[in-house]
Amino acid sequence: MNSHPPTPANQETSSMERLLNQRYQFIKTLGSNQLGQTHLVGDTHLPGHPRCVVKQLKLPGNNPKTLEFSLILLNKKAEALKSLGTHPQIPKLLDYFEESQSFYLVEEFIVGTSLRDQLESQPQWTEAQAIGLLEEVLQILSFVHSRGLIHRSIKPSNLIRRKSDDRMVLTGFGIFKEIGTQVMRSQQQLLKAQRNGSVVYVSPEQDQGQAHFNSDLYSLGIIGIQLLSGQSILELSTLRSKATQDWQDRVKANLDLISILNKMVAPDTKERYQLATSILEDLANLQPGKVSAPLVRSETPPLVPQGQPQEPKIDYEEVTSVTPLNPFQAKRYLLPLSVVLGSLILLGIALGSSRFSLSGLSRNSLKEAQKYAQEGNLDEALKSYSQAIAKQPKKGEAYYQRALIYQDRDNLEAALEDFTQAILLSSNLTESYYQRGNIRFELGDRQGAKADYTEVLALDPSFVPAYVNRGSVLSDLGDDKGAILDYTQALELEPTLSAAYLNRCLSWSNVGDQERAISDCTQAINLEPTDGLAYQNRGLARRKKQDFQGAIEDYNIAIRLDPDDPVPYHNRGLTRLDLGDTQGAISDFTRAIERKSDFALAYYDRGLAYMKRTQTDKAISDLQKTAQLCSSMGRVGCYEDATYQLDQLPSSGEVTP
Repeated sequence: MNSHPPTPANQETSSMERLLNQRYQFIKTLGSNQLGQTHLVGDTHLPGHPRCVVKQLKLPGNNPKTLEFSLILLNKKAEALKSLGTHPQIPKLLDYFEESQSFYLVEEFIVGTSLRDQLESQPQWTEAQAIGLLEEVLQILSFVHSRGLIHRSIKPSNLIRRKSDDRMVLTGFGIFKEIGTQVMRSQQQLLKAQRNGSVVYVSPEQDQGQAHFNSDLYSLGIIGIQLLSGQSILELSTLRSKATQDWQDRVKANLDLISILNKMVAPDTKERYQLATSILEDLANLQPGKVSAPLVRSETPPLVPQGQPQEPKIDYEEVTSVTPLNPFQAKRYLLPLSVVLGSLILLGIALGSSRFSLSGLSRNSLKEAQKYAQEGNLDEALKSYSQAIAKQPKKGEAYYQRALIYQDRDNLEAALEDFTQAILLSSNLTESYYQRGNIRFELGDRQGAKADYTEVLALDPSFVPAYVNRGSVLSDLGDDKGAILDYTQALELEPTLSAAYLNRCLSWSNVGDQERAISDCTQAINLEPTDGLAYQNRGLARRKKQDFQGAIEDYNIAIRLDPDDPVPYHNRGLTRLDLGDTQGAISDFTRAIERKSDFALAYYDRGLAYMKRTQTDKAISDLQKTAQLCSSMGRVGCYEDATYQLDQLPSSGEVTP
């Protein structure tokens, strides 16, 4: 990334008279907002000066630490966006840089017609046209979501029908709206004051700053309703406050399609579709002949006075928060598929030919692949599965088996794509949904994981690990009461499952019932006496109950069982602080750091302990280290906790990222 020192405002030349980043020549402004502008520019470093789109974000200038951290996050987000450019229907991110107190993104310019412009000439579409657009955009969103990213701005102006190949391109990816609320507080207040027509496409939870993956599906559902009904933005705005019957009465369309769109725009995220692929499946299974009849209505009166301002061409939407430091270090089990299926050959690479039908596949390639897998020759197995897919791309068995190898090799994105393809082809549905849920959990897509585990249980209500893992997801999402129900269901099906007791222990503790938490952790210990996690988590519950000596005893056992695990040292240190043993706590935090050099929490708590002992230099060193680690992980709350404590100390100096 290139960076130039900021120019004083009274000396800054017009953007029309200078080159951005000494490279990009201004052509015209495409849109503006209180937070920045979007320009069409020419790239003077390439022959013919090809056109590009440059998006600007004005950086906060009143706090050097906030500015510094903003740039760290913006650079990380820009790098993440680069991976999306591999998709042929997403513009490439060409460059990004800081200049004159602003951050800039340079994107590929797409020549074509936006859906917004198309709707001006053709407000209402046929059912076939609407389905075609939905399917095209859903395929793109499936790719975006599989990369762990949320678009956050699905609307007609960001959907462009490319002139060169007539394919729909999804534009409008902006990293600015993804930066944490703690970093851009003042900008967010400006944003909330500026509402425009685009808000109709924003889901209720995203409007409150809590975007989920299926927030994008809500936005696309509104577009689908707009296409079928021909309603204006103003009429669509009533969908939040009125029943969906209003728009249905205006169209003659397949009743199943109407149901799909209503589920896409369900106000409650739990009742809405969770996955783009689930909608694609339902669209593919539409039954002809079930058609609604439009209701004849008198002319609808205008909803607002005429003269409504036109929608700006760009938006800077609300931002997401980042989880702050958590003083309690707890661990949960995520159960592998083998818990219920028994031992799998080579970590689940092959489940045996008697379990799966091989009809319609290239039998030789698939059998060859399974043979290689059983021999441990995974490279050749991958090649053979790929050959089977090339010969029969519409059969899912090879996708499923290849996904298991990718998963075993920690190539999670490739595994995610193959499990998704297996699901679309209805191959090994229960196992495919389950394994995809596990991958999504590891990638941080809690909503996607939850949806997959729910699909598993719809297919097989006795699938114990899906209850346990869905419980872990629910707990991570803050629904510990729901998690307890899932763990309890798992224990009803398998009463000796220690992992369910251990995880339920944590959820009981989170809802404040430490007695039940201790009871469940004790039961987990009785079932698995050498499980250090059970002792650690019982120690957490005992500490919350202020049984500090009992907590230390549990941490001591956990340390004896696994002396290399840093977490029990850290938790024992916190308990020693509770007892007033500051020096003992510092010693434990130091042991935790020796075992995990990037343990931000341990540095943070040791820094606070040094503050108590007025060892200022050591406190500053630890808190600066915490800030550096948190910034590298993109944890805004953690970073701000550390910098806040530094501000309380004399001569704390500057934090170096």
